[in-house]
Amino acid sequence: MTKPQTILAYCDKMFTPSESFIPRGYSAFDRLKPIYIGHTINGPVPEGAEAIDLTPLHGAAGTAGFKQFGIISKQLEAKLKALNPIAIHASFGKSGAYALPLAKRLGLPLAVTYYGGDATKTSNTKNSAFRAYNRRRQELWDKADLILPCSDFIRRELLAKGAPDDKMIVHHNTADPAKFQPGNKENLLVFAGRWSPKKGIDTLIQALTKLGPELEGWTVRLCGNKPEGERDAFEQGLHDQLSASGVNVDLAGWVPADEMPKHWAAAKIACVPSKRAPSGDAEGLPLVCIEAMLSGCALAATRHSGIVECVQDGKTGYLCDEGDADALAENLRKMLRDPDATASMGQAGLALATESFNLQKQSRKLEDHLLRIAQP
Repeated sequence: MTKPQTILAYCDKMFTPSESFIPRGYSAFDRLKPIYIGHTINGPVPEGAEAIDLTPLHGAAGTAGFKQFGIISKQLEAKLKALNPIAIHASFGKSGAYALPLAKRLGLPLAVTYYGGDATKTSNTKNSAFRAYNRRRQELWDKADLILPCSDFIRRELLAKGAPDDKMIVHHNTADPAKFQPGNKENLLVFAGRWSPKKGIDTLIQALTKLGPELEGWTVRLCGNKPEGERDAFEQGLHDQLSASGVNVDLAGWVPADEMPKHWAAAKIACVPSKRAPSGDAEGLPLVCIEAMLSGCALAATRHSGIVECVQDGKTGYLCDEGDADALAENLRKMLRDPDATASMGQAGLALATESFNLQKQSRKLEDHLLRIAQP
């Protein structure tokens, strides 16, 4: 068997728990071997993976010199050349901007994947002399060999900002069907995500309050939390508000990624009420949609970003406009009143996710894309 060739997988903050989709994207590779490079290791290194912290390799210019001015030390250059890489794949636009000088110095093709806010947030799209990404954004798009938006929504966002359409190929996020599977279903509605503006938890709370007693016999489990400092008071107020409305709420707190499968497995309904935040921050294609669908959940979601690319309105769930609590409540009401239809939606979502958002298929497609730019 031919030995896999090396690619440099650049993510400035490596193995962040909420970004487990990055190493998972390489899981079916057999012709290429990713070696992870970046400046911070934020979580456990996956078994068998190789990671290099670039921080001690920058010499006198330091990390700031590398990030801000693209200064590459002889030590760094020699270390990476010795790996004989054939391409660089950067995850997130900012990492792409940091990787650009490396790609030029090493003479390597560069691919960059965009996931959401890196394409939509105002801070990432305005002109700025102080932020490396903003300064290099146009050069990144001009010099990159391949741009991989995680949804067609993100492709359109990038296109509107000047990214070249002929370099873009939509590459959807996926979840692992070996981990996310239906279980013994309960009268359980689950929301999972950071309680940030784009997640739309405020819309969900308004909708649940409108339903109140109609949720009798159901548990609403909210997985996630606010940042430290505002968490306790917010959660207590939230619990009191929903309980007063007759909602049996379970505030599960932050749930590690490896514990989420059991929550989705038991849930009949997943709620994904995402919306564009005032900062411009938006989802790419929320992984919770795919995880929930693989687990046989029906989706109550919004027409936001890539959600419409995976949730089929009336077939695998119901969609409403962003921020429309009345419409979200009505969609949930329909699901509560017709449990057979809701179960059928869950089964339809499982079939769709298994076929169209298959981890093995998508991982092999990514490998094909990277091989294509490395061996034109």
